[in-house]
Amino acid sequence: MTSNPDGCSQRRATPTGAASNQQPASSNQHRASSIERIFVALGSNLGDRAGWLQKALQKLSALPAIEFVRASSIYETDPVGKIDQPAFLNQVVEVRTTLAPEEFLDRLLRIEAELGRERRERWGPRIIDLDLLAYGNRQAQTNRLVLPHAELHRRRFVLAPWAEIAPEFEVAGFKATVNELLQRCDDHGRVQKLKT
Repeated sequence: MTSNPDGCSQRRATPTGAASNQQPASSNQHRASSIERIFVALGSNLGDRAGWLQKALQKLSALPAIEFVRASSIYETDPVGKIDQPAFLNQVVEVRTTLAPEEFLDRLLRIEAELGRERRERWGPRIIDLDLLAYGNRQAQTNRLVLPHAELHRRRFVLAPWAEIAPEFEVAGFKATVNELLQRCDDHGRVQKLKT
């Protein structure tokens, strides 16, 4: 499927693997005023994986300060770091928000907690994982937040869906677009787009 990196029209996001610019059904109609492009990676490898992605996306889009823009297809991917666990489903979404980066991070962590995520081990299986990849062209490094995400250039399971919806987005600090980072990525793990 070919995506339109410049289109910001809202179409319905689906959990079936199709790239979409639609707004989830549960989303409110408030439009955030931020013009910065913000990208979040979603992942799940327990239970109804696609269902968890959709629930997280619905919760994210329903927040008053969040405007959903578009979502990539869903990809099935091999686990990284700890390989003796089920395969993941991964997706990347673009949003707008009036929240500051750390406030936005707090909302992501709250959604994870509401959906029942438990942080028992690094790289371990999880119901849902929400990672803030990039917040416009901002760069930050605090005890709580690194922008852009420090490991994104090493993760094909992040770069492949991200390149589907924003291939020409230039990632701050890397002097490269998402598509260029994907082409350079040394991670050759399985990343398979699900059929719709």
